[in-house]
Amino acid sequence: MTPISGAWNSTMKHRHILVLILSLLAVTASNASDPHCSHAGNTGDVDKVQNQRQLFNKAIINKDIRAIENVLHDEVILITGSDSDVYTGKEAQLALWSGEFSKPDRAVYVRTPACIRVSPILPVALEYGTWRGEKPDGAGSFAAGSYAAKWRMVDELWRLESEIFATEGCGGDFCPEGAGDD
Repeated sequence: MTPISGAWNSTMKHRHILVLILSLLAVTASNASDPHCSHAGNTGDVDKVQNQRQLFNKAIINKDIRAIENVLHDEVILITGSDSDVYTGKEAQLALWSGEFSKPDRAVYVRTPACIRVSPILPVALEYGTWRGEKPDGAGSFAAGSYAAKWRMVDELWRLESEIFATEGCGGDFCPEGAGDD
């Protein structure tokens, strides 16, 4: 499955992306005065979201496509950190991960939450933190940055509904032509 690019074919997809971006900007702005954001909301739900994140990270490490599928919401949206490619829907993201897992020199990506906020009025949560993708060959090839994610409770389970990434550092063959290693 290829990412969406160019003109939007669906007003609904456009609205979802706009809502995602505005939500992430609002979270960032609301926490600008508190760079050491503590988790907020129902402690049990914060722990459940954090557990789902850990399951997702472990699934990436272990190339476990079924575990990834179990964490994703059916309408999940992913916006990549370097090119802002957009992947919509569970099937598109599973195809992306399957392609990554088939590469012999694949990178392993880990997201590390800094803050998880659970809404007191709706079954949603926002998470933000840092991410890093690194090739296991030890040659210093990596990409890293910040991310934000939105989770939704579906059938008593927190599902990953959207993620947006910003690439802020790189090394080795992850760096674009002309960029220095960080």
